[in-house]
Amino acid sequence: RGTSSQRCFLLASARLEAFSEAISEELTPLGTVDGPTLASLGCKHPISGRRVPLLLAEHVTATSGSGLVHTAPAHGAEDYEVGLAHSLSSVCPVDAAGKFTAELPEAAPFEGLEVLGDGQLRVLESLSSRGALLSCAPYAHRYPYDWRAKTPIIMRTTPQWFADLSPLRAAALDALNDVAMIPASGRVRLRAFVNSRTEWCLSRQRVWGVPLPAFHHVETGETLLTDESVAHVQDIFAKKGSDAWWELPGVE
Repeated sequence: RGTSSQRCFLLASARLEAFSEAISEELTPLGTVDGPTLASLGCKHPISGRRVPLLLAEHVTATSGSGLVHTAPAHGAEDYEVGLAHSLSSVCPVDAAGKFTAELPEAAPFEGLEVLGDGQLRVLESLSSRGALLSCAPYAHRYPYDWRAKTPIIMRTTPQWFADLSPLRAAALDALNDVAMIPASGRVRLRAFVNSRTEWCLSRQRVWGVPLPAFHHVETGETLLTDESVAHVQDIFAKKGSDAWWELPGVE
């Protein structure tokens, strides 16, 4: 409990001193509770007010923060695994342009704002106005950047295209015999890789490179991918190159 504000806080015991310093208030311990007991409880989301569960996760440490973290299954591998284990929704409230959407009640107030721009500032303002922001300070940490664009990468769940390797495996393994591998040991590794995989992810979240010849309805999201549509794209690429995908209007 804060000695001046009398507010009560839930945090890892190992973070008591650091947390007290971060919020500039002396704290008095009131008691302890173990993790499994907390895992049976829930808390109120600071923006939407909906109930969210308290969960146990091995990747959370007591080396920084309060010992409790926000979990977003749509925005990171570890959070996604926690979400799968506890049947959490992986709805992603961020679109392909890196802007908030209204798909979740927490994100709706920030719809259209860039996540890495004005959006994060508005989120901080929203938390502060509700008395839910205890401290805000710069924090240096490792973060993935796109090697080509030199910009931060936003992790998010998205639908993917996969190829069934079952009818392709034999031909792929035969083709490896005609490939000069340097070093030669790479052939064994690649053969084992092809043998063990049942599918291969074809899609990549990039705005460059050779595209997948699939079209999506703007409003419904319905996909158009038929033998006829693929043949049409092949014909255009043969005449105008793959840049035609970006240069021509969709109707063509």
